[in-house]
Amino acid sequence: MTTVKIISAALAGVLFMSGCAATAGNQKLGSMEKTQVNSQIVKGVSTKKDVEALLGQTDKVSPTKDGGEIWTYSFARASLKPAAYIPLVNMFYSGTNNTTKIVVAEFDANGIVKEVIAKESESETKRGLFQ
Repeated sequence: MTTVKIISAALAGVLFMSGCAATAGNQKLGSMEKTQVNSQIVKGVSTKKDVEALLGQTDKVSPTKDGGEIWTYSFARASLKPAAYIPLVNMFYSGTNNTTKIVVAEFDANGIVKEVIAKESESETKRGLFQ
């Protein structure tokens, strides 16, 4: 019976910690990998409708000199490091693990993808007396 309690407590802890993440921006982009975006948005082939079907409505639209548009999509996630959940330890060592994703698609005047850039980065913030 003690083993069951230990496993249950460990599982509850994992579930508790996995639920503490803050996200902002385009959720579709958040669930995609950079390689997925690059393989599905093809220069000279994909259209505005294709990009919108893949990523949804854009965060930002900027006009270009040649009559085209630049669409920008962004996503950010920050999740607490596990040490943040341990009393006293979190005073000395804590922080967040961060993920940022950005996709910029440039369209010509006919609405065809002229250029696409997909970036993804990982970073961390540190907090505590020993950071």
